[in-house]
Amino acid sequence: MSQQDPALVQLEGQLASLSRRRFLKTGLIIGTSAATVISYPARVFADTSVPTTIKHLSEAEYRLFNKLREVFLPTDRFSDLPSTTDVPVMENLDNMVGRLNSDTRFLLGLGAKTLEFSTLYKMKRFSSLSNQQALQQVRVWQSGLALQGGLIVSLKTLLGIAYWRDPRTWQSLEYDGPVTKKWGIRRLGNMPVPRDKEENIKF
Repeated sequence: MSQQDPALVQLEGQLASLSRRRFLKTGLIIGTSAATVISYPARVFADTSVPTTIKHLSEAEYRLFNKLREVFLPTDRFSDLPSTTDVPVMENLDNMVGRLNSDTRFLLGLGAKTLEFSTLYKMKRFSSLSNQQALQQVRVWQSGLALQGGLIVSLKTLLGIAYWRDPRTWQSLEYDGPVTKKWGIRRLGNMPVPRDKEENIKF
């Protein structure tokens, strides 16, 4: 399914570089061991119920993306933009995640959990930070290891697609939808561009 969606193909290409081996090499796996996780108080891992409309994201993934939604898409600063709740960003994102291939889905889940538990030394999950603290942590990762920066780009891409692809955002951009649909243009996918009969013409 994702191979028919250029946006998801792009995301899969970004995450492909974040291999399991690189996660292991950089030591970013959640707490690096179960013993580390168990040593933290239960309140740090307090569960947050996931809405029934969410079918594919785990609890940790939902918490993380919901916090990143507030950090990456601060629509409250712009009066002409619909909010990220009026536009069902989390539901849109959940739908895209459900269409990823299995390898990409695994890497996305691993990366999401890695960021979510990256602040345990503060006795908090990433999703429990204030928006300002979360933004600071994102900036640290952006300027950190290549894997960290690559993961942030992928998460930001996914959220951006979940918001801006929704038709409810188009009016603020003065965009009235894809011309392929409006004009009845048939999609050609990855078909090559037709060549001129005079291939050797020089200008």
